Amino acid sequence: MKRYLRLCLFLLAGTFSIFFLSACSVQQHLLRNAGDVLSKETSSADDDLELLMHASAYHLKISESLLDEIPEHVKLAESVTRGFTQYAFVFLMDEADRVESDSIQKATHLRTRAAKMLMRAKNIGWRTLRSKYPTLEVQLQRESTGKVQKLASEHVGLAYWVMTSWAGAISLSKDSPDLVADLPQVIRLAELAWQSQPQFDKGALASMMGTLELAKPNGKPEVAEKYFDLSIQWRSDQISPMVSKAENWAVATRKKEAFILLLQQAIDVSAKQTDLTNTVMRRRAKWLLDNVDNLF
Repeated sequence: MKRYLRLCLFLLAGTFSIFFLSACSVQQHLLRNAGDVLSKETSSADDDLELLMHASAYHLKISESLLDEIPEHVKLAESVTRGFTQYAFVFLMDEADRVESDSIQKATHLRTRAAKMLMRAKNIGWRTLRSKYPTLEVQLQRESTGKVQKLASEHVGLAYWVMTSWAGAISLSKDSPDLVADLPQVIRLAELAWQSQPQFDKGALASMMGTLELAKPNGKPEVAEKYFDLSIQWRSDQISPMVSKAENWAVATRKKEAFILLLQQAIDVSAKQTDLTNTVMRRRAKWLLDNVDNLF
């Protein structure tokens, strides 16, 4: 009888374990499905940026909470990293530039918020990227003399947004030597992404390569220009590469006429393709033109 009872208890425990594992498996499946949905990038024709700012903040909080449950979900990590990075650039850094002439204090506050948000974005993306490439951190910290680990094409998007948020945080933290010292790591990560998928996002990576080339201590403007021109070619009806080339390359090389021409072309192109990205960048282009005398 005792043996029979022990057998029943064993079978019951086994049944419970199978049920528990099945429940966990179902839960993980549902979480991954939710992650798939939230990670899908969508474009919007809505040009009400304040409405989009609030909507994106809500979306980001939900996505970040879900990512905590499934940190290995690459696409969700990419989406959250991208979301925080874009929020910092569009709603904080750009706004800081606009209000600086009226209130340096407000502009400083916005840039401080942006720097924190960009580091938050970087850390979120870096956690998942590092889990996929355990030796990547060491590889980025020093010039590799051995076999270089390559990025899989499906991870280039995550790497792109990690490097973009990281570079943005560095640009806002000139008084933080430790963070500024990370720039070589950002450049190496960009080079790995470039080796894997140079045409990522129809030239977004090429534009980033141009910006980073100018940020190098011995960066070559002519090399940066080639990257920007590739980005303009690949992105066709998207004006962000034109604006980036004007704001970075033209300002760095003191080419005022090229600066004005690029921004005017960008505004003209944006009138034919009025999606959200072009709406945001057209606003930036107009602001840059209005402040041309302060930049040259």
